[in-house]
Amino acid sequence: MAFRIDRYDADKFTEGEWTEIDGGQFKIARINNPVYLDAQRRLDKEFRQKYGEELTAEQEREKDARLVGEGLLRDWADIEAQGEDGELTSVPYSLENVATLLRNRPDIIPKIAQKAVDMERFEREDVSDQAKKPQKRSNTG
Repeated sequence: MAFRIDRYDADKFTEGEWTEIDGGQFKIARINNPVYLDAQRRLDKEFRQKYGEELTAEQEREKDARLVGEGLLRDWADIEAQGEDGELTSVPYSLENVATLLRNRPDIIPKIAQKAVDMERFEREDVSDQAKKPQKRSNTG
């Protein structure tokens, strides 16, 4: 197969692509997309102004969680929390709820980051369909 310059759907880099993590559905963008890079620059400046050049581990975790929430995570489905009545209720996507998720479940941050670098998730549909077809081989021999 030749090298394809149009192998990936560049819109998915910023808009995200749905993927499953631990039973929830997350729409995750590609790492280093323009929104991610803008958030990274803004958060670096904000944290330097607030805390100085040297951040504590807790401050680094807070900054990383905000960067994941603002730069990578675009939407979700099948996310629940226990309500005051003890029943599980659906949690709508919002930046505030993303912050709560990332604070309560820091184990999800590296999983989201891994999905953000998995290039197969961003392939164009016709490329992934083509990969399933048997390749034509020449009969030289």
